[in-house]
Amino acid sequence: MRKGIFLILGAYILGFWGVAFGETFETFRGIQWGADKKEVSGLTAGPQRENVEVYTRNENKKVGDIEVESIYYLFYKGKFGAAMINFQGGSRFSTLKEALRQKYGTGERPDASVEKYIWDLKDLKIILSFSPVKESGSIDYFYQPIVQQREKDKTKASQQNTRKRIDDL
Repeated sequence: MRKGIFLILGAYILGFWGVAFGETFETFRGIQWGADKKEVSGLTAGPQRENVEVYTRNENKKVGDIEVESIYYLFYKGKFGAAMINFQGGSRFSTLKEALRQKYGTGERPDASVEKYIWDLKDLKIILSFSPVKESGSIDYFYQPIVQQREKDKTKASQQNTRKRIDDL
């Protein structure tokens, strides 16, 4: 009985914590995953390739109170589907890893020899990686419905290219 009460209390605290920070699994820095880029204000265009457009925003380059190098917003066919935060320094890596652990739970570490952690959530995949040699790392966010659409489109395009080659024989 006592464990059940603590479990319920813990769930409420975690839910409140997520709301207090204004972040849910449905948004990244206030932007709804899957949102049309026309709905997002303040975007500054960056490189584009294979239907993926990269943008930055004129914003505070901080995650909580941690200074980061850059924050990128990636759109596939005009829909918000990925984001990347780049940072420098081992202490920032440790702090960000702990913050991600507190927010999303214990991440999976597929290879103990590499500083890489993965959180596979319902529609969101988060990858934290760090290179001790370069003293730099990133947090990559992938909204799975958009990623899956991109993979499906790539497969279809590849099949069409193969069909064209076969037809030309």
